[in-house]
Amino acid sequence: MKSLINIQKNNKVKIIEISIFLFFLILLFGGIFAELEYIKETPSWAPNLFMLVGSLLILLYSNRKLSYLLLSIGLLGFIYEILGVKIGILFGSYNYSEVFNLKLFSVPIVMISAWIIIVNFSLSFIENIKNKAFILYGPLIMVIIDLVIDPIAVIGLEIWIWDEKGPYYGIPNHNFLGWFFLSIPIFILLSISKQNTSLYSRIISNLVISFFSIIGLINELYFPAILGIVLVIFNYLILIKQRKIKRSK
Repeated sequence: MKSLINIQKNNKVKIIEISIFLFFLILLFGGIFAELEYIKETPSWAPNLFMLVGSLLILLYSNRKLSYLLLSIGLLGFIYEILGVKIGILFGSYNYSEVFNLKLFSVPIVMISAWIIIVNFSLSFIENIKNKAFILYGPLIMVIIDLVIDPIAVIGLEIWIWDEKGPYYGIPNHNFLGWFFLSIPIFILLSISKQNTSLYSRIISNLVISFFSIIGLINELYFPAILGIVLVIFNYLILIKQRKIKRSK
């Protein structure tokens, strides 16, 4: 009887997860169609919900320890963002627009989701590295991902505005240094925890990076868009290699 109840509960959980995933796909393609102007009036809540649902799926698909850790990292990233907006010394001086319109201390709340997604994506590249280089590889990948997302978010989606300009699509160099050094504590925590991403959480983060890459192509931001596509392809190649190694054991 207990086993039957457990099966029923598991089936209900799977149905909920599949429903959330399908809703996530609707939001993803809706964003792309809106950028192509096939959808004329995008609801103001849609961008917030896309990021929120994406991060929620990652947390649902991760084991309990990693989900708690990712949520904590998301909150830490949110604190970074507040300090960045208020004092302008972490990433450079910038302000958020009204694209993500649910804010706390002038920072969109969904930036918690953004940090969860990006960190999960970065972790999936290096989770099998067990030496001290892990702590440096993680921040380096975070910077590479920012080379993809930042121009597309600023120029394509107009999510935030830089007060100072730099050579890379108008983004100050200080921003990339900030990403690198502020990511080191995050990957120290991940190194200590020794947690691995799941297949499904990995797929979600890949889909989000793919979304930004497609938006980049639509807005003719070819270098960051192609870089994003290369990252996604490389991530899947690593995944295929990992799964082959597991099968051979």
